[in-house]
Amino acid sequence: MSQMEGAALSTVTLLLLTGFCSGKDALPPGPANGSVGGSVMLNTVIGSVGPLLTVIWNFNDGSGPVIVVSVANGVPTEGPGYRNRVNVSSTTGSLELRQLTLGDTGTYAVNLIPEKGLPLTGEMILNVYEPISNVTVNASTTDLVELNDTVTLTCSASGSPTSYQWLLGSSDIITGGRVQLSDDGSILTISSVLRSDRGPLYCIANNGISNGTSQPILLNISYGPDNVEVALDSQSEFYMAGSSVNLSCSAQSSPPAQFQWALNGKMLDREGQELKLENVQRNQSGSYICWAHNSITLRYTASKPSMITVLERISGAEITGPSETLIAGISSANLSCQAAAGTSISREWLKGDQPLSPSNRITFSEDKSSVSISPVESSDNGEYQCRLSNPVSTDTASYTLTVNYGPQDVVINGKNTGSSTAEVNSRVTLKCSAVSLPPATFFWLVNGTKRAEKSTFTIEKVSRNDAGNYTCVASNDVTGLKVSAEHYLRVKETEPSHSVSLRATAGIVILALAGLGLIGGGP
Repeated sequence: MSQMEGAALSTVTLLLLTGFCSGKDALPPGPANGSVGGSVMLNTVIGSVGPLLTVIWNFNDGSGPVIVVSVANGVPTEGPGYRNRVNVSSTTGSLELRQLTLGDTGTYAVNLIPEKGLPLTGEMILNVYEPISNVTVNASTTDLVELNDTVTLTCSASGSPTSYQWLLGSSDIITGGRVQLSDDGSILTISSVLRSDRGPLYCIANNGISNGTSQPILLNISYGPDNVEVALDSQSEFYMAGSSVNLSCSAQSSPPAQFQWALNGKMLDREGQELKLENVQRNQSGSYICWAHNSITLRYTASKPSMITVLERISGAEITGPSETLIAGISSANLSCQAAAGTSISREWLKGDQPLSPSNRITFSEDKSSVSISPVESSDNGEYQCRLSNPVSTDTASYTLTVNYGPQDVVINGKNTGSSTAEVNSRVTLKCSAVSLPPATFFWLVNGTKRAEKSTFTIEKVSRNDAGNYTCVASNDVTGLKVSAEHYLRVKETEPSHSVSLRATAGIVILALAGLGLIGGGP
């Protein structure tokens, strides 16, 4: 040993035995991390304090401190096992440690004696790790049944992992409830697995200087069948007899579900995702259910019922009415509406293209298959329609109702009563009319004597004997009613032309006599 090395060791020994009067902490809190085979820099935080008289670094792996390197008066002395592996800054006292091994993990302490000022000390932990590699995940099983099974995933890696991170896709797995981690995080346990746990699942192994990610692992989670639904090829539940109906069933299931069909609670000998019904008949109406089965989960799930109603097309619509003669105010009429074929029929009654409404005379049967009018009136005459319909077809029948009425509103020359004056030798025509179905027949009475059987009474040349009461009698042979109207005719004689001349001559004579003073009073 040289004289310089001996002096340095003496100084170190003295410092170790006596301790330091420490100033401020010379090292950051740490720890520092390094990789096997790499290098690490343990920097002080004092900056440059000028020349350092002494720098001492020691290492404690738990069995006691050993010298790493000491520097006295600028001359370094390396401890056993550190030769050619260390380098110390002469101004800051920072230590570079190279060719790291796992054995370099431990606590490093520094003692600095500057040329001026108080001694400085500090400690820092150095962790040396092997780089992470070969990160793998092993599952206790990858074939699972949703809600039934539990899986355990174990993450392992070469190197020196210190922590583990689990990912589902690109998101961190949140623990709690069904999802639990071991204390060191390397084992992930998922209970009552769900289909959303399928993955991909990753494990990331970490230490202070490196990390590694496993290959993705996928879990085969069998589930379902869920959300079993039946779709019809039409939005309506109603189908015409003889048509085709297609139903299809779907379900969320892994592996894919198997399907079977039932009608009105009875299983059909029909399997498969689609059910095709050709030339459907009324006995195929009912509630269709699709049953989905998963051969792995062993679960059965039924769809909601889908109703299918098969109806016959309406045809041969007909209205039947009364066969007897109808008389207004006396008779009643019943109209019945039926079809030769068709099912689930609803009916609507119309008169003259307008809906027929119930009243105190008009009543409908509960199913509207018939309408009763009692008593019938003249206003009930006309064409009636019955519109029969079901969700797949429509047919209309018509019927003309005839109500006999009258006569009524009998008038002569537009008036029910009246009078007129005619001159002798003039021509007079009296016209009689009445409202009636069938049309009324007429005859005339002149002063109580029957004279003519027609609606118009004509006197070609009036005489004084034609004056008097003229009565028109209207009758209806069906209703049996007779109604009359009266008219009084006056006859005025015309004066002869010679009567006028005599009266004029008499006037002239009177005037002449008056002029002669032969008539009138004297003086």
